[in-house]
Amino acid sequence: MEGKRQLEKRDFGKRLSLDSSLVEYMDSNKYIEHLLTQLEEQHRSLWREKLAVARLQREVVQRRSEGAMHEKLIHELEEERHLRLQSEKRLQEVTLESERNRIQMRGLQQQFSSS
Repeated sequence: MEGKRQLEKRDFGKRLSLDSSLVEYMDSNKYIEHLLTQLEEQHRSLWREKLAVARLQREVVQRRSEGAMHEKLIHELEEERHLRLQSEKRLQEVTLESERNRIQMRGLQQQFSSS
């Protein structure tokens, strides 16, 4: 009887050992699943961050392009302003010269009509 009891204890110990191994195995699987879930979440997060970085880079390029376009327009505006001032100055010169020529023409007409 004593031998039978020892066999039962030994079998119980083996079962207990198997049960604890199974629990450890199950815990390990849960932990692995947990790690895989975290890895997937990190992958999705990394993908979202990459998309956000790409969007921000496009915005930066667009802003730089807009800035360059703005600078170009300002330069063209300054150039056109300069050309307009030159044209106005030339118009004043031509108007003044025309007025002088008109006065000179009247003087000549008067001179010829009195002779």
